[in-house]
Amino acid sequence: MRRSRWAMISSASFAVIACAVGCGGNFSGDPSLEVALPDRDQFINGGVNGMMERKCGGLDCHGQVGRPLRIYSANGLRLTRNPDSPRPTTATTDAEKIANYYSVVGLEPEILGYARVEGVNAHFPVMQLLKKPLDISGQGVRHKGGPVLRQTDKAFNCLVTWIEGQVKSDDCND
Repeated sequence: MRRSRWAMISSASFAVIACAVGCGGNFSGDPSLEVALPDRDQFINGGVNGMMERKCGGLDCHGQVGRPLRIYSANGLRLTRNPDSPRPTTATTDAEKIANYYSVVGLEPEILGYARVEGVNAHFPVMQLLKKPLDISGQGVRHKGGPVLRQTDKAFNCLVTWIEGQVKSDDCND
């Protein structure tokens, strides 16, 4: 069965127009489409990473391969290691701290971005990063490791203030 010349020209024209529209558009940079993640420097140098290492990064928790939230630390999982050598116990490397940041913000980047702009309270009901470490009776959700924080803990405030853009480093070192 032969297609008419008109049908072939129409199909080809449609394909060219569709490609031009799909590939050649001008992205307006609408800020509602951007995700404003919490600050990486505050995470690494403001104490958030250290708090996460202490509270969550043990080998029996998030310091193991296979966890959705993976935390590297001197006392847990290492980013690089020789399988034929003992696990290094040197200080957490910069690369591990950066990997921790991306692990944390990678859980729910859109929700973290909205909470950063609009405040944590507006998004708390759906924020796994803040709800998982809490007891179920304290507005938390089931966490395999059980409750790790309370909303009144300084470490919890460390996370909240980091998400909102002004980490309280003293709270992270508690």
